[in-house]
Amino acid sequence: MSRKAEIQVGLTVLAALVILIVGVVWLKDYSLHRDVQIWHVSFAQTGGLAASDEVQVNGMRKGAVSEMKLQGDHVIVDLALEKEVHLTRDSRVAIRNVGLMGEKVIAVDLKTTGGVYGKDDIIPGIYELGVPEVMASMGGAVDNVNRITTQLGRIADAMDKNGDLATAVRNFRETSENLKLAVQENRVSLRQALGDFAAMSKTARGLTTDREAQLRRTLDNFSQAAEHMNQMAMRLDSLRASLQTITSHVEHGQGTLGKLVNDDRMYRDLSGSIQSLKALIEDIKANPKKYLKMSVF
Repeated sequence: MSRKAEIQVGLTVLAALVILIVGVVWLKDYSLHRDVQIWHVSFAQTGGLAASDEVQVNGMRKGAVSEMKLQGDHVIVDLALEKEVHLTRDSRVAIRNVGLMGEKVIAVDLKTTGGVYGKDDIIPGIYELGVPEVMASMGGAVDNVNRITTQLGRIADAMDKNGDLATAVRNFRETSENLKLAVQENRVSLRQALGDFAAMSKTARGLTTDREAQLRRTLDNFSQAAEHMNQMAMRLDSLRASLQTITSHVEHGQGTLGKLVNDDRMYRDLSGSIQSLKALIEDIKANPKKYLKMSVF
């Protein structure tokens, strides 16, 4: 190969490399002279997110992932965004799936409300489940359904083997037939009962409509009577308490009545006085001149 041919091949290869680099930069929408600002976002997990992945702000590409590092149990993702983008505290930053193969982007739902984050602030991020995660969780659910189905099949086989399943089905069929026959035999009675109920309802509605004021007064009277009964019950309770107090005093010999009831000596003296008074009255009746002296002037 001649020297000229080697130079041509070299230039061709160099031009291809330049075109490749320019194409990659164009596809990534990355400019070596772009003025960007770094924002720090914390995620509980990243789900396969990688450096240089796209950052979309309200659906528009405005930057890329510049760096990722593990900090404790969270991942700090540095976002290189254009200077014109200012993340506020009402904005939402999430890792989102954009394809069936699990491609990830950072999706920013930008809001103008809320205070603007500082350059050293850690912004909380959200990880959105994608198709792979949903399919994985569905796989576990399918396994659970399969296990339940297997267990139900075993239960049905056991019941069929013992004859319980056939018996239950036969009993259910007989019950259904009996219920159907009962409804057919009593259809006229049921229709008549429903008609009677409708007539009663109509009559009750007519009575209440025509006598609504009277019913209201009756209810008010019942309410007043209940209130009076309550007051009477309170007074009777007070009277019961008073009688209980008097009874207690009498039982303990307090007061005149208590002493009279509990003191035998007072009872005997009173009985003797009554007997003396009775004898005096009998003597007065027998000998009135002895006690009544009359003189005429």
